[in-house]
Amino acid sequence: MMFLVLFLLTLEYRDDGLAMIPAANGPKMDKLRKQIGSVFKKEGLKITVTTNLVEVNFLDVTLNAVNGRYCPYRKPNDHPLYINAQSNHPPNIIKQLPKMITKRLSDISCDAEEFNKAKGAYEQALRSSGYDEKMEYIEKTSNPADSKVRRKRTRNIIWYNPPYSLNVTTNIGKKFLWLLAKHFPRGHRLNKIFNKNTVKLSYSCLPNVSTILNSTRSQKTVEEKEDRMCNCRNKAKCPISGECLKTAVVYEATLQTEETQYQYIGLTEHTFKARYNAHKSSFNNENQRLSTELSKKVWELKEQHVPYNLKWTILRHGQPYRGGMRACDLCLTEKLCILTSKHENLLNKRREILNKCRHMNKLLLKKCL
Repeated sequence: MMFLVLFLLTLEYRDDGLAMIPAANGPKMDKLRKQIGSVFKKEGLKITVTTNLVEVNFLDVTLNAVNGRYCPYRKPNDHPLYINAQSNHPPNIIKQLPKMITKRLSDISCDAEEFNKAKGAYEQALRSSGYDEKMEYIEKTSNPADSKVRRKRTRNIIWYNPPYSLNVTTNIGKKFLWLLAKHFPRGHRLNKIFNKNTVKLSYSCLPNVSTILNSTRSQKTVEEKEDRMCNCRNKAKCPISGECLKTAVVYEATLQTEETQYQYIGLTEHTFKARYNAHKSSFNNENQRLSTELSKKVWELKEQHVPYNLKWTILRHGQPYRGGMRACDLCLTEKLCILTSKHENLLNKRREILNKCRHMNKLLLKKCL
C-alpha cells in the first residue's frame, strides 16, 4: 500500500508538492517529515508536510492511492465562468473553448463515470455563456508511435499579433500574408527570414471594459504606483532598504568575513531586485558558480566553510542605452566606479573596463547571409 505525502513550501510565494512513498509506520513517517523540515530550514525556507494520506486534492484533481482512481476536483465555492460566445474574441478561441474544457476534464478523469459526475457544472457554465456543445468523454488511447522520441527541427518564428475586433471587417490576416509575399518574394535576399513558414499570425484580444476603466483612474493612483520603489513583503528584509525596484543602477556588494572584506561592483539595466535574485541563484546553483567574480568568491568561502555576510548598496544611477546614442552611460559609469575604487580586495578584474557594452546588442540587426 502506498501513502501520499503533501508538501506546502512557503518562501516569498507558496506552492504545493506531492510525493508517493511505500507504506510505513507512524514513527518512521514522522521521522521523515522532520528530516525534510530540517533540510529546508537550513536554507532559510519553511515547509509544511502532511503524511499518511490515502486521498488528496491536488490542484484540480483528486487522487486516491488505494484504488488508483482519480477525478476532477473543484472547490466548493468555485463556480466556472467562461467568455460569452458572442463576445469580441477571435473565432478560434470561441470555437475551441468547449473542446479544450472537455479535453481537460477527460484527462483528469480515470473513466467515463467520473467524467459524467463532474461535467454538470461545466456544461451549465457553457450554456450560460451561449455554447450549445455537449460534453462527451474522450477515451484515452495509447499509440506506440507517440511514445517514440522524434527529432524536431527548431525554427525561429516571428509572431505578428494584431488586436482582434468584430467591428473590423477587413481580413487582417489575409492582407498581412499577401503583403509578406508581395514584398519578400522568392529570390529576395530577405525571403529566408520573412516568409509564410517563419512569420506566423495570431490575433490578440482587446482589453475589456474593466481593464480600460482601471487604466483611467485618478492621477494620484498612477503616481503612487510610479513612486513605489519596493515590493518586498517583509520591508525589513529588503536588500537595499526599500529601493529594490530602482532601474539602471551601478551597485556595490560588500562581502564581509571575520578576517577580510571584499568589494564587488556590478550594474543592471532592469530592476535591482531582478539582478539580486540572479546573484542569489548563482550562490545556490553550483553550475552557475562561474557567472560572476562575486559568485566565484562566495563558492570559495562555502567550500572552506567560512561564514560571510553580504551587504548591498547603490553607488550611481546611469542612463540605459538607447538607439542612436554614441556610448552607453550605464557601462561607462560602472567602469568609472571600478577605476576609482580604492578598496584593497576588489573582486572585479581590471580587464573589465575594456569589455564592450552588451546593451547595444538588442538593438543591432543581424547580418542577412
